[in-house]
Amino acid sequence: MIIRELISGIRAGWHTGKGHKATRLGKYQKALKHYQLAVEYEKLTSKYGSGPNPVSLECIARTQARLGNYKDALTEAEKSYELYRRLNPTTKVVAESTKRIEKFINLLNTGNEEELKKFLII
Repeated sequence: MIIRELISGIRAGWHTGKGHKATRLGKYQKALKHYQLAVEYEKLTSKYGSGPNPVSLECIARTQARLGNYKDALTEAEKSYELYRRLNPTTKVVAESTKRIEKFINLLNTGNEEELKKFLII
């Protein structure tokens, strides 16, 4: 079982990397597919306490927004936010990530596409 979770973690990382590469190339449908696969593999590792990574969910949310799927983007961003909140909020990285996703959620809720596009620039 531990080997299976380890392999799932490696596959999740591989798909995340492929998603990042596709995003940089502007291939958002391909990026979305890879980020979604990363989350599926992360779920297979949840037996040992990891599970979906809030960063992976944030990547899905950002990609959905880039594709114009704002409702789906908001759903994924809110899931990401809840996972960030479960982490230790006193660490600088978690605090910054939580603020970033809060800003993203606010932009999605206000519908300010100009500011949202600026926020999504790579």
